[in-house]
Amino acid sequence: MDVNLGETQMVELQAVYSAEQIQGMAVGRRIDAFGQMAKLFQRPKPEDIEIVTIQKQYESFWSVSATAHYIYERKRVYHVDVPATEVQSVTLQDRSYPITVNRTRGIDLDVLERCDETLHRDLTLDGQSGEVADYRRYLTATPLMMPDLATLQRGGADVVAPEVRSSFVIRHVIPLLMKTFQADRVIEEVINIESIVLCFHAIYAVEYVWAAKQKRQILIFDALTGQSRPSGAEMRTHSAKVLENDTLFDIGSDAVGTFIPGANVSIQLGRLAPRQAVSVP
Repeated sequence: MDVNLGETQMVELQAVYSAEQIQGMAVGRRIDAFGQMAKLFQRPKPEDIEIVTIQKQYESFWSVSATAHYIYERKRVYHVDVPATEVQSVTLQDRSYPITVNRTRGIDLDVLERCDETLHRDLTLDGQSGEVADYRRYLTATPLMMPDLATLQRGGADVVAPEVRSSFVIRHVIPLLMKTFQADRVIEEVINIESIVLCFHAIYAVEYVWAAKQKRQILIFDALTGQSRPSGAEMRTHSAKVLENDTLFDIGSDAVGTFIPGANVSIQLGRLAPRQAVSVP
């Protein structure tokens, strides 16, 4: 099997909502921030709740597109029904075939089948958990190429460093494209990882304080979708350590060889590929 790993990319997905628009949304959600029970029974007034912090952050996900192509030949015997009882043999292309009884009366033809199959997978995986998640809506945003993660931190934004590396993504997608088939001769068996993209999108963590009740709450506002969600974590006080590209994009022949022994791995050395990556003949 041949596995071709294409050039990797890292992009920032351009926000749909500006910081000013997010702030306006956050002001409008002051009462909702503490949940439906508080809204119904404690009935806070908007002026009772203060926004104390708005912090821009970046979350990530991986997008991978891959195609497998299989061409192979296999020998088969085709049984062609000949129901007329008076027929004792059939001549086809100057060759005579006797009538056999294989469940039904007919002739058996030795053939060679040439098979051509293509499988394709597009996947998006959460940058923290590695779980498959639906980020198709995010992929409609305009991508801006980035040289490194430090680019995102300029201006004081906090980057939530991905826990998942590109080798994990490759190990996840390749088994989905591997196919078991019966063949007498394999002509082509190749998996092309066409794109491996680490995507970052902006979010805003908004911290609310309800001083009278001594309560704090954080809502996360998505700058691409405009949607908000509660945050189960504390407000981040400083930026996480920025990872080097070679750490994030750690694709090497061992990433494939661990579960496809003997695979021919070809790696296109893109600008974000690891420096030690090599082609394995």
